Amino acid sequence: MKSLRLLLGLFTLHQLEPLLMAQGTAVTPAVGVLSTDVPAGLSGAQFPIIPADALASTVAGHVDAAVPGKRIHELVLMSAATPAASLTTGVSYYLEVTSGALEGERLEVDEARTAAATPGVLVVDLDDAHSTMPGMAPAALVGMKVSIRPHMTLARLQARIRPPLVGNNVAAQADGVLIFTSTSSVTYFLRSDGVTWRKAGSTTDFSGMIIPPDQSIMLQMRSGAKELRQEGLIRNNSFRMNMRAGVQAAATGFPDSLSPLEFGATTNLLAPQLTTWVGSNQQSLADGILVFDPSKGSFVTYYLRADGITWRASGSTVDLSANKFLKPDSIIMLKRRNADSQGIVPRPY
Repeated sequence: MKSLRLLLGLFTLHQLEPLLMAQGTAVTPAVGVLSTDVPAGLSGAQFPIIPADALASTVAGHVDAAVPGKRIHELVLMSAATPAASLTTGVSYYLEVTSGALEGERLEVDEARTAAATPGVLVVDLDDAHSTMPGMAPAALVGMKVSIRPHMTLARLQARIRPPLVGNNVAAQADGVLIFTSTSSVTYFLRSDGVTWRKAGSTTDFSGMIIPPDQSIMLQMRSGAKELRQEGLIRNNSFRMNMRAGVQAAATGFPDSLSPLEFGATTNLLAPQLTTWVGSNQQSLADGILVFDPSKGSFVTYYLRADGITWRASGSTVDLSANKFLKPDSIIMLKRRNADSQGIVPRPY
């Protein structure tokens, strides 16, 4: 049976709460280890543990960056170490806002431009698909605390699985992962060299492919049961996610199991009707959450009722709105009628 173990030094998440300041800002980042038993076959995974901040700082200023056709921002960080010196060549990063009005926003770091920039300047790219903001006023981040964080990639994921993944040049015989799009899933498999990742029909190496923080994935363990062990920092700020209309893979951002209420999956009567969660007593018309159950090899479907707060499993009359079925070791799919470019999950501890 799949199990999950979370260690925070000598603390549990709830014992750690007195150490946290208001608005989700911690005196020092909490350190945690998330250990998940991954069964043979298909199961889900999320990555709520941040390996380590490359740099944590405060934004001291903004430099206008004139790049034709690009929404590039140059941020001056208040730190002894320079952003460029904190980045490792070949590693992809994002900037996460950890306090202030824009808490939780994630902006993709342009490593090449940062390396060439004036010392102390970090360059972020709002045009990148992984950035949560489509636009930003020049000085919007000044005075806010931020952290530069490394992205999870297929290679970084591979390094966290024991015993090691087993590759094969035949996709159907190799360990791999499934990344879900709005209409299908794409399988990436480890080659027999134990380093290269490919997808069917391609000769491209995808080992550096980013798995964004707000996306869960499916693991396909053909070589047997494994352990996925994540070590690093616990997110102490609210978690931002842009939700599309239709079906999409999602992640909660935290190593705690959450209920739909904690996830914010309710109808907001004060929000514009084009962005809120939609409930209905007819399941086909309601927004839903699908959670993969590896013991059944299928997804369990939950849907929002017309009152905008009650959640039920398909075929059940039990209210599960306070049930913590959104687990950090599962793949979660959201089915939404409306897009929401301002989705946020509050810090649950």
